[in-house]
Amino acid sequence: MHPRGPSRRGLLATAATALLAAGLNAATPDTPKPAAPPDGAAIQEAPQTPGIPKPTTEHGRMARAEGVWDASVEVSIGPPGTPPQLSKAVETNRLCCGGLWLVSEFKSNPGSAPFEGHGITGYESEKKKYVSTWIDSDLTSPMVSEGLYDAAGITLTLRGSMTSKGKTLQWRSVEAWKSDDTRQFTMFMRGPNGKETPSLNVTYTRRK
Repeated sequence: MHPRGPSRRGLLATAATALLAAGLNAATPDTPKPAAPPDGAAIQEAPQTPGIPKPTTEHGRMARAEGVWDASVEVSIGPPGTPPQLSKAVETNRLCCGGLWLVSEFKSNPGSAPFEGHGITGYESEKKKYVSTWIDSDLTSPMVSEGLYDAAGITLTLRGSMTSKGKTLQWRSVEAWKSDDTRQFTMFMRGPNGKETPSLNVTYTRRK
């Protein structure tokens, strides 16, 4: 919201005061006049305020995720064949900063293992890529990703890497929209052999 501007009465009072002061100054013969700039000196203009960025079509795609979502989480840890760990959570998404960024808040439901995460996603026009930063209660370093959106498949694919506990972690995340009210998030972790393995699956259902 923009701050409320001055009232009409306030504007008139300000103008009257300015005119009165100008008349008094003109009637005082001893008032010094401002010195004229030397010949050839350039007149410096007030710096111009740079234009405020406007959301683009790419930014507009993020608006689809606004709202509250119920999440069914599957975490795969351990050797192949190990049953995934299941939990429930709630994600709340909102646009901020004039529609340029999507802020996400993720919290596990009571009864599930305590977990909290926060994400910020936007579109970097210079790179022509989506960028995302994620932090949560299991991390001491942020996860930073970037990638592209496939409009045909309605899918956002991000890639990133980080160093944690002396090890380099690489991942690829895929968020696919199944409908306006359902989306599927899958994260693949790259192993030492270069092979990707799905480690996290989250099914989101829009709360109505």
